[in-house]
Amino acid sequence: MAALTPLENAPLPEAAPPAPPVPPAPPRPRRRGVLGALLALTGLAGTAGALTPLLRTSRENTATGAGATETYRGRHLAYGPDWATIDGRALHLMPRADGGFISSVDHFTSYPSTRAAARAAVDELGGARLSTPAYGA
Repeated sequence: MAALTPLENAPLPEAAPPAPPVPPAPPRPRRRGVLGALLALTGLAGTAGALTPLLRTSRENTATGAGATETYRGRHLAYGPDWATIDGRALHLMPRADGGFISSVDHFTSYPSTRAAARAAVDELGGARLSTPAYGA
């Protein structure tokens, strides 16, 4: 058997150069932060959706020169590209994807223009007055 050499005489392995420092990873968005941002965006979208009818009504009431007027079956109609009034009261119109409109008087029929929707509302109302929406338009 061969004699073992003591450890102090053993050759040392060459030391590897130190590894370069690893830069820290950028902070990842945390679940709470992402949920907070989504909640804020949802709140903004809901507020915009709730205020749109109010802003549209105020614009309709102040619209001048952009529409036409006529008398149809004894009722005074005024209408523009996206609004209509019957005897000075705003008729709530909702645009459809096909370019037509439905009104608050008839939710089931699409009309090709605001004029057609206002005339159909007069036909449906007969002699009754158009009531104003709850938000005071």
